[in-house]
Amino acid sequence: MGMWFFFLAGICPDANVVMPVGMVSILVFIIFAGFVVTKSQIPDYLIWAHWISPIAWGLKAMAINQYRSSDFDVCVYDGVDYCEKYNGMKMGEYYLNLFDFATEKEWVAYGIIYLLAVYVFFMFLSYLAMEYVRYETPDNVDKNFVPVTVAFQDLHYWVPDPHNPKEQLELLKGINGYAIPGSITALMGSTGAGKTTLMDVIAGRKTGGKITGKILLNGYEATDLAIRRSTGYCEQMDVHSEAATIREALTFSSFLRQDASISDAKKYDSVNECIELLGLEDIADQIIRGSSVEQMKRLTIGVELAAQPSVIFLDEPTSGLDARSAKIIMDGVRKVANSGRTLICTIHQPSAEVFYLFDRLLLLQRGGQTAFYGDLGENCRNLIDYFENIPGVAPLPVGYNPATWMLECIVRTTSV
Repeated sequence: MGMWFFFLAGICPDANVVMPVGMVSILVFIIFAGFVVTKSQIPDYLIWAHWISPIAWGLKAMAINQYRSSDFDVCVYDGVDYCEKYNGMKMGEYYLNLFDFATEKEWVAYGIIYLLAVYVFFMFLSYLAMEYVRYETPDNVDKNFVPVTVAFQDLHYWVPDPHNPKEQLELLKGINGYAIPGSITALMGSTGAGKTTLMDVIAGRKTGGKITGKILLNGYEATDLAIRRSTGYCEQMDVHSEAATIREALTFSSFLRQDASISDAKKYDSVNECIELLGLEDIADQIIRGSSVEQMKRLTIGVELAAQPSVIFLDEPTSGLDARSAKIIMDGVRKVANSGRTLICTIHQPSAEVFYLFDRLLLLQRGGQTAFYGDLGENCRNLIDYFENIPGVAPLPVGYNPATWMLECIVRTTSV
C-alpha cells in the first residue's frame, strides 16, 4: 500500500488532489477486501475490485495462516465439536468459509507473491511518474512579492555640458523597451554608450539632469514611491558589515525592509529562500570578513533579494570576477529570475556561457541610441541573424563569443 500512495503522490499535482484520491482508494480497497462485504455478496460486475484489492489478498493470506495453524485447525475448540456439527469441517475451516475465504494453505503463498508483484509494479510506475510527470507552479501560490513588468518608452536624458553650462548633452536618445517577470534583460554597449545611465534612469536613481519619456510598472506610471517599494538595486561595490554572518546580513535586510504586516516566520522564510537560490547554504553561518569576491557578490544580491522586491537591478555583477566565478554568480541570478522576478542587468563583455543565460538584450551604441532590442533566442540566434543581415557585417566565426562579436559589429558600423 505504501508504494501505491507513493505512486499517487507522483502523479497528482498537489496535496489537495492526492489526499481525497488516496482516501477514496482506501475505502474501495477495504469495502471489497472480503471482510465488510464477503466475496459472495459482491455483485458479479464488481467482483474484479475484490481480486485487485491488495488488502483482500493480504487479509486472505493472514486469515488462512492464522486459522489453519495448529492452534485453530482442530475439531474441538472451546467445548464445541466443529467436525461433528459442521460436516467434518474443523474450527479454522469453518470460520474461513463463513467469510468466503479459501481454506487451502497455498493461498498464503499466492497472497505474498501478489503483494510483491503489486509493490514492484507500482514502484516502476512511480519511477516513470517521478521521471516524466511535471507540473507548473500554480500562479496563485502565495508570494511575498507581486510580479512586475517594467516598460519604458521614448526615454531621453539630458545633463548640463561641463564645458558649456548653457548647453545640454543628450545621453539617452529615445530608448524603448520592457522587461517581464521571470526573465533577465541585459543592458549592454561599448564604453560610454550609456548602459548604466539608462538603468539608473529606469531605477529612479538620477536626481540631476532632465528626463523625458514614460516608465511604467505593470502599465501604471512609475512614481518614486512605487519604484522604491518594488525594486532592489545591486551596486558594483560590495559594502557589508564584516563582523556579521551572511545569514545575519540577510535577516537584517529582511526584517528592516519588508513591511511590518508580514509575519516574522515569512521573513525568516525569505532569508532561507535567498540562501537556497544563491547557493549560500555551506557558508550561511560564516563571518563576512574573509569572504571571496564571488561570495560577496552573491551576498550583495541576497541582501536586495531578502527585501522581496519584484524587480532587481544589477550593475555589472560579474565585474572583477574570473570566468568560473562569473558563471556561478549568473547561475544564481538565473535562479532568482526563475522565481518570477524581473531582472535588469548591465554587463560588460560576458563570456558566451554567461551571455546565453540572458533572455533579452538592449544594446546601446555610443551616443545613447538603441542598436538592438529583443529576445536573444536559443543560442542568441535572433541576435546573430539580425547583425548578419546588416550589409557589410561579417558572419559570426565558428566558436566565437556572440557578445564580443556584436560589440565589434556596432563599433564598425558606427565608425562607417
